[in-house]
Amino acid sequence: MREAGNQEAGGPGPGPVPDPAPEAGVEDLAQAADRLFYAMRRSRAATVGQSAVGLSMSQVALLDPLAQDAEGEGLPVGRLAAGAEVSVPTATRMLQQLEAKGVITRRRSPQDERQVLVRLTEEGAERLTAMQTELRARQYEALSQFTPQERRALAAQLHRLTGMISAITPGPAGTPPGTGAAP
Repeated sequence: MREAGNQEAGGPGPGPVPDPAPEAGVEDLAQAADRLFYAMRRSRAATVGQSAVGLSMSQVALLDPLAQDAEGEGLPVGRLAAGAEVSVPTATRMLQQLEAKGVITRRRSPQDERQVLVRLTEEGAERLTAMQTELRARQYEALSQFTPQERRALAAQLHRLTGMISAITPGPAGTPPGTGAAP
């Protein structure tokens, strides 16, 4: 809303004036995107709830970078926390629980004693892979209903939308838009 003034008399006007209508279809698209995100969240929660793997979506998000570092020395807690978009203390608590379950190991960095490095155990890697497989199967079930041409077109538009949103979204700790963590 914006204030309208009485331009002839220079005094106050009749009050707030509605902003111009949004571009055609933008509100419908925004609502459709919201419904998609909620449906995806419900689907993931249902998969986790039905799974015997015993990992939550938050834990999967925290552990996912470790799957890419399977042969490395491990990743620092801060990096895992940033990737999962949780605080370091929250990540530390989650990792303590996962360590007690035999999913990860933690150790001090040989280069910097202040830093804790985290690695997946063999059991942890198997559980993470099983959870990711279950999640992907649910996605395939839904997405296979599109024709190949529809899937290509939808993927192109989703990549485009991701880029647009990333370009206007501030990165971690107030860094400029488009500089956030990798998807």
